[in-house]
This record gives sequence, C-alpha cells and structure tokens, in this order.
Amino acid sequence: MSSKNRLITSSYRTTKQSGSERKFANDVKPSTSKDQFEQDMVVLKEFDLNWEYGPSMGITRLERWNRAEKHGLNPSPRVRQIVEAHSEDEQYVQCLWNDYKNLI
Repeated sequence: MSSKNRLITSSYRTTKQSGSERKFANDVKPSTSKDQFEQDMVVLKEFDLNWEYGPSMGITRLERWNRAEKHGLNPSPRVRQIVEAHSEDEQYVQCLWNDYKNLI
C-alpha cells in the first residue's frame, strides 16, 4: 500500500477481542444521567465553537440556533432538542462564553 493510500489508523496496533467483548452498532448501552450530560455538553460546545453559525457572545444558544436556521446554515437539530429539553438550566441555555462577558 502506498503512503498516499494509508489511513492514519493503519499505524495503530490492532488487538483482537473475544466474541463477548465485541460491540455491535445495534447494541444499546443504557446511559446514566452523567453520561448523557457529558454527551450533551460535547454537542453544545461543538456548536458554540463552530464559527459557521456566527458569533455566540451575548445571545443564548437557542437564539443563535434560530438565527443560523433563518440564514439557511442548517444547524444540528440535536442542539435545539437539547436546549429545549433543559430550558431552565443555564448550563444548557447559555453559550460556552457566557461567563467571560463579566470579565470585560
């Protein structure tokens, strides 16, 4: 295989798993609320850090999502679902940079 066609994962050592250790796409692992919180925060932080949707300072995530949708930028519907499901929790509603506005 030429170096142009190699994948980055080709350089990692592979290990074999026994049949009982294999994970399949259809296996559903029940998540704890802490796991779900962490997954939600990853999605929301990625949204906050994506400059494609414009600035995020001074507006809520939902306002930013609506603005991006209005301009045809197709933000992830998952972001809206997460924020609306936790509309009373500032960690979900406010952007990553919300605490920094007090420093200015």
